[in-house]
Amino acid sequence: MKTLIFVIAALLAGCSAVPITQEGMLVRQIQPNDSTTCKFIRVVEVSGGMFYSSVAEGRRDMLAKVRNEVAALNGNAYVPTAVVAEHGISLPYAQADAYKCP
Repeated sequence: MKTLIFVIAALLAGCSAVPITQEGMLVRQIQPNDSTTCKFIRVVEVSGGMFYSSVAEGRRDMLAKVRNEVAALNGNAYVPTAVVAEHGISLPYAQADAYKCP
């Protein structure tokens, strides 16, 4: 019984919302044509937990992780290239181009 409770608790840990860091709050999403005046840093890839209550929640968490990752690279903008999140059991992920813009 204790093992079952532990397994359930571990799976539900993936349900928590991803907090955006203070630095991540300064990162913005831009359109591809807005990136021409920016310096490309690199491609960022992130993945999430196993359970989300909605597709919107999964997308939100993936984009929060992208923002945090871009900030950690000293970037301040990103162009999302892929955001995959499905309702129920899934492994959401996101990919984005990180930039440093003026």
